[in-house]
Formats: sequence, structure tokens, C-alpha cells
Amino acid sequence: MGKKEENLLENKPEWVGVKYQFYPLTEAIIIGVVSFCAIFLTTYFIYVQTLNAQKGEIREGLLRTGAVCAAFVDGDGHGQFISQDQEQTVAYTRALQPLKNTLHADSTIAFVYTLVMKNDKVFFILDPTPAGIKGTDGIETKSHIMEPYPEASPVLIRALKEHIRIAEQEPYKDRWGFFLSAYIPVYDSHHQFVSILAIDIRADNYFKRLEPIKRATIRAMVTAFFVSFLIAALVWFMRNFSKTMNNSRHKIYKDYIRLKNGDHL
Repeated sequence: MGKKEENLLENKPEWVGVKYQFYPLTEAIIIGVVSFCAIFLTTYFIYVQTLNAQKGEIREGLLRTGAVCAAFVDGDGHGQFISQDQEQTVAYTRALQPLKNTLHADSTIAFVYTLVMKNDKVFFILDPTPAGIKGTDGIETKSHIMEPYPEASPVLIRALKEHIRIAEQEPYKDRWGFFLSAYIPVYDSHHQFVSILAIDIRADNYFKRLEPIKRATIRAMVTAFFVSFLIAALVWFMRNFSKTMNNSRHKIYKDYIRLKNGDHL
């Protein structure tokens, strides 16, 4: 060994003879888990915000469609319908026309109808669904004039009492199925409250519109897992390489000490 090399080793920095501790697998697992958790939480936050935004858009869309329909309902003539016998009259047929137009204009709308409240009980008035048609459960799909609606949700009752525009936050179930509904007040020509117009979409249609967000989130989670795995693998490789290099450096230093002391390798 030359004199220059000996001087360098004599004046070595403190780290030359230090044997650092490396735990490649443990460090890789910890960093991989932390990475996955960070990506998972970020993705979940975006998922919740996007899902809520989409739900809000669906509710707002129902309210907008219902508001257009309610504007064409004859509020002045609405109060005359008090008996199922009136369903064969020309006035009833004419009153149903705006509701029929709404159903024909948007195929996603399942039902549109009006309701009133008398003595704290809710009753149907206008419903353009054809009479005599029954669902798979044997229940007639049409609601008739002054037919009671005991399944009225708290949101619907609030709309009837407070005369406000409002939509259900989530789908609910009644005798006709599972629906998401919006409620819009109907007024007469003197701007006096007359009834609530309700507009429904089926729950399966509602969930179908949310499905792309859920699928995208699942794909993002799977991608997050593989990215975290790659990060962990890279950490393991780098730390294992550093461990090997440190061991080699430490062995060279020990060999030098032995040679310096006159020991044989």
C-alpha cells in the first residue's frame, strides 16, 4: 500500500469503520404500507366528493324537470278533483297532459304525480299512469284521485307543510318500488299553494348513474396497490444494495486494521 493511501486511511472520516444497521424488508413493508394508505385516503376523499357531487346533480336535475312540469299544471283547476269518479272527465284528462308530456320527454322518469295533504294525511290527485296496469307484485301502478299515501316520507310531508322545493337524499321504498323523488310546489294564479308535484326515478337507474364513479375508484385502488408494491420493491432493492455496500466497506476496513497490526487475513 502506498504512503498516500496510508495517510488517507489514517485520516479517515468517522463513518468508514461504522457498520450501519439495515432492515431492507421491514423498511420496504413500512414504506409500501404508508404509500398505499396515503394514496388510498386521497382516492377515497376524491371518491366521496365526486359521488356527492353526482348525487347532487341527479337531485338538481329532478328538481329542474319537476319545476318545468309544475309550471304547466293548472293550479286553479286542481282543487276540483275530489273523487275517483272524475277520472273519466275531460277536465281530468286535460289536467294530466303536462304530466304526460314530462314522462314522454324523459325516459328515465318513472312517475310524476301530484299530492295534497288533508287532516295531516297525504292523498294522490293527478297521475297520468294508465289505469288497470299491475306490476309483478299485483299492485296497480296508477294512483287514483284521493287515494291515501300512508308511505309518505318525512321529506314529502315537510314539502307539503312548508311548501318548499326539496329532493330525497337517498332512494326510499313504497308499495310501488324503490325510488329517488323530488317535490315541487304547485300554485294557482293568485300564487296560493295548491299541491306538491312529485317526480320519481327508479333506484336502479339512480345507482346505475353512480356506478362509473365506483368502478373508477376500484381501478384507482388496484393501481394504488401496484404502485405501492413497486415503491416497496425499489426501497428493498436500494436498501439491500446499501447494506451489501456497507458490509463490503466494513470488511475492507477490518482487513486493513488486521494488516496494520501485522495479522494475517
